[in-house]
Amino acid sequence: MNSPQAKSPPNWTLIACAVFALFILLAIVTGRGLYADGSLYFLMVLKAGGFAPIIPCRDFATYVFQLPMAAALKLGINHIPWLIPFFGVGCFYAWPVAMLLCYRLASRHFWLVMLACAAGYLNTAFMAVGEHIVAHAFFWPALFAILFVRPLTPFAAGSLLLSGFILMRSYESYLFLGPLLTGLVVWRMVRDQERPWRQAVLAAAAACFVLAAYFAWKSVAHANARNYNSFKQGLFEQLAAPVWTVKMSFWWGLFMGGMMFPPIAKALKLPVAWILIVLFVLIWGAWPILAPAQLHPGLQYNCRFLDLLVPLALTPVAMLLAFKPNWLAAQTPDLRRLSAIMLVAQSLWHISATYQWQRTISSWKHLLAEKDGPIFLPRDRCFNDPDYSWANPCVSLLVGPERVRAMIMPDHSELWQPFDWLKPSTFPDLKRYGVDYTEYVDALNREKLNHDR
Repeated sequence: MNSPQAKSPPNWTLIACAVFALFILLAIVTGRGLYADGSLYFLMVLKAGGFAPIIPCRDFATYVFQLPMAAALKLGINHIPWLIPFFGVGCFYAWPVAMLLCYRLASRHFWLVMLACAAGYLNTAFMAVGEHIVAHAFFWPALFAILFVRPLTPFAAGSLLLSGFILMRSYESYLFLGPLLTGLVVWRMVRDQERPWRQAVLAAAAACFVLAAYFAWKSVAHANARNYNSFKQGLFEQLAAPVWTVKMSFWWGLFMGGMMFPPIAKALKLPVAWILIVLFVLIWGAWPILAPAQLHPGLQYNCRFLDLLVPLALTPVAMLLAFKPNWLAAQTPDLRRLSAIMLVAQSLWHISATYQWQRTISSWKHLLAEKDGPIFLPRDRCFNDPDYSWANPCVSLLVGPERVRAMIMPDHSELWQPFDWLKPSTFPDLKRYGVDYTEYVDALNREKLNHDR
């Protein structure tokens, strides 16, 4: 008789990547890239008819997420509802591309990238646009090519140069990450003494990282006071009162640390431990639905310091895997499994939050199609957050009818805003996209006439 075959354990990496991909797909089709700053970036690309420079030291990262929409415009696609998915692809493809590169470069260490994605990107990324996202994503293919591919292959060389070029103008965090990558490249060049073409590739990458640090330093030296103060304030606020995903990531990090001790690792393999883990993950992921009043997506933007701290924290682990692989050999299966589970939990949270976003946008579409003139909503702590409510008229233009009848108003006026929703002369010129303000202007004039009477 044949003995029954043992059940193979679940492939947690495949499961995690599938859930992450589902989140990315839902975010694209629901137009989540339009949240807050995304609506402004969308309008800027529309007005430019292609790439729109925003902050010079971040231009290459900016162009990464503008690329699909800019390409669609060049192909003659001018219908805004059709352009929204292209913009969404641009907002969300950096991390999937970076992860694919890392898997191709060193699949055995892919768990490190899953952990970085869960602990960094998914803690900061409800606001989909942000050059810090691109800067964090392409740090990892560069690091993987430097540490794990020896000798350098053509694919690794291409990945390294692509990443280096993008990172050259990406984000101010490269004031710190640029010298780190430069040091690793120079160390490898001196130690390995590879063929001339490989040395040339490494030298070119080092030059990119040096320039990245230089451009970051220039920006920091002449920092926008408002952005700089916002970054510092967000850091201290999150240390004092972290948002839900960061709080849960902290506890999960302690849990992963406990797996370093054999007695704890053994206990956590018991069935009851896995039942508790599943419950923990489900509550983590479903929290935006279970407690919608506690969903504050705008606060995730205040966590963007993690896109600097996570690479700094995990680079020593990557170096340990490269130079002393036996030190973590026994723990690697558990680390791989727990990193994948964290990616699942964080992706589920984003799926739940995206569901709430889709409900809000659907209700806005009905309002914009039925009402005339300015629409003043009661404060919605989820998506009509005072810090980003200036974007409501922008979103109204993008999700409402082409013949604009109404706009959803912000909670208050800002010193800076894309346009004045009460002054038609300031409205963006979107005639080539079929946007007509006639009905909205008529409604404004009627309101003004009634007010004067």
